[in-house]
Amino acid sequence: MKRILFYFLLVSAPLTADSLHAKTLSISEKKSAVLQYITHLSSDKFNGVIAGQNVYHGNEIVEGFATLITELHNQTGKWPGMLGVDYEFSKCFTPEELHAANKIIIDYWNHGGLITINLTPQNPWINDEQDIRKNPGTWNGPGHTQDKSKVTSLRDLLNPEKQVHKAWLRKLDRIADALRELQDAGVIVLWRPLQEMNGSWFWWGMASHPNDPAPYIEVYRHMHDYFEQQKGLHNLVWVYSPNSSMGQNNRSSWNRTVDWAYPGDDLVDIVAGTAYGDKLLIEDYQAYVALGKPLGMAEYGPDISGKKLSKNAKMDTRNYLERIKNDYPRIAYWVSWHWYEDANMGAIVKNTFFNELMNNPGVITRDNIRWQDMSQ
Repeated sequence: MKRILFYFLLVSAPLTADSLHAKTLSISEKKSAVLQYITHLSSDKFNGVIAGQNVYHGNEIVEGFATLITELHNQTGKWPGMLGVDYEFSKCFTPEELHAANKIIIDYWNHGGLITINLTPQNPWINDEQDIRKNPGTWNGPGHTQDKSKVTSLRDLLNPEKQVHKAWLRKLDRIADALRELQDAGVIVLWRPLQEMNGSWFWWGMASHPNDPAPYIEVYRHMHDYFEQQKGLHNLVWVYSPNSSMGQNNRSSWNRTVDWAYPGDDLVDIVAGTAYGDKLLIEDYQAYVALGKPLGMAEYGPDISGKKLSKNAKMDTRNYLERIKNDYPRIAYWVSWHWYEDANMGAIVKNTFFNELMNNPGVITRDNIRWQDMSQ
């Protein structure tokens, strides 16, 4: 019953004139307009910041939407300007499960929202994806998302003579099919794959090739070219998303600077890093600015290590706006992460003063997204 109710609330809002205008544009025109809009917001003069909320992984968004999005709307009268989800992380989702997620995504886009999708892929050396219904993988056991075992060289992903190459292509093909469904529905996606590559925790991260970012860059480029040239996907705005340098340099045993594995201007449309801390410090802001791309924060919120504000769900969410407006005006959007019963990770509606935040004119919610203006 709850699922029916929240879905009714989602689809019952009328389409706007801007949404109807957007339906007449080509995919390339839409992509260009969305990127121009983000670029417009990413300037030294604060022009407002888009509020975003991530809603779990794959079809987990179906249940999570009610908790994190509909509940926020019920209490504030506002929808986040940007909706996020991860196409993997917790397991390898079947095409049917990604289709269920896409139904929510398409409807949110049609009602004016922007979309960001992460790809946190499970280790293809461990799960070859020959039968993901029987072996979908896991986020916390052997072979989980961050399990770096059996990784030899990232370049093996691109070598047709290696078995892992076949596994990697199975994954890319499955993900591309889901993205194709969104393209066919006219949805532009801020596509954020293989994030936090400068950290040591993911299997594709700096620990795989600590002295050379080239293998990561080659894998990123291959995905970019494979999706665009082989799969015909032209609805993706490519987001480069490093984690905070946390004061480390490129000689660190566990982290690198945010530009360490930058793939190149031709492969990156937006730079959107990650930063967690109760003071909402973006210590690498100037390094992001120096890359010369429009900026966002793909993951942004309080300390998530089970301490302080995140543990008690007492973050004053008004600080998102104050911090960005006063100190980081080039940040065009931020995405708050989701929430679990035993680990609040900064979801907007699970903290404090979210009504004041969402109704502040400096915060861009779904009803005020104006990328269509860039196409007129």
